[in-house]
Amino acid sequence: MAIAFFIVLLVSALFLQQAALSLFLGILLSYLNNKLSLSPISVNGSLFLKAGIICLGGTISLKSLGTISIDYIPLVSIYVIAIMTIGILIGRAIKLPKNLTLLLVSGTAICGGTAIASLAPIIKAKSEDLVASISLVFLLNAIAIILFPYIGEFYEMTDAEFGVFSALTIHDTASVVGTASLYSDESVTYASITKLGRTLWIVPLLIGASIYSKSENKEYEFPYFILVFIAFVVLGNAFNVDGEIKSYMKYISISLFQIGLFMIGYKFQ
Repeated sequence: MAIAFFIVLLVSALFLQQAALSLFLGILLSYLNNKLSLSPISVNGSLFLKAGIICLGGTISLKSLGTISIDYIPLVSIYVIAIMTIGILIGRAIKLPKNLTLLLVSGTAICGGTAIASLAPIIKAKSEDLVASISLVFLLNAIAIILFPYIGEFYEMTDAEFGVFSALTIHDTASVVGTASLYSDESVTYASITKLGRTLWIVPLLIGASIYSKSENKEYEFPYFILVFIAFVVLGNAFNVDGEIKSYMKYISISLFQIGLFMIGYKFQ
């Protein structure tokens, strides 16, 4: 019975492709197991997150920087650095746990659930911090999809302005594209290009997180999977991997993230 529940909910998580929903479905399975006294299932969710990060490296195209307007690169960079700096300062001021602060600022500054799921195994974040940060990002995205098109119309934004506005203030790529598509087709183009600039910041984020974790923890173990991630980035760009292959790798990466988050939700008490 436990296996049947596990398979049904895991397949649902993979189909929905939403980080927050994967977590919640895992928590639901844990609740059902406890209520029905089913036998527990033991799977290490962090292993799937690490595998997802490695596959993510194969999807990152450094050449894509050339498609981003020179006007947007400084804007995106200033935005990411400012959000992370302000977020860390606020986290310290209200005395949030360090790891929760890092997850929140990474998710809101870079690429939502993907950044959070990628960062979590490096800083060894607690499952409750992961659940809280992804839930908040999911909520912010849901609010943005509903309100932002009205905000764009109220301020009479051009297609380009709304696309950039959506890309900078909404966190998950799917939500960015979905919101921009409600405004205009041209907004989707501007939103996609600008969001790409934010997403590429995941590379320095993961490298920086590894260095930070080493300085903060004397018992630190270097996350060697980051080296494999970097190798995938380098090889994918050096050999100009076909776009279709990158699409498959992106799907595999997202699926691994969903499985990992599902299992972390399942372990959440």
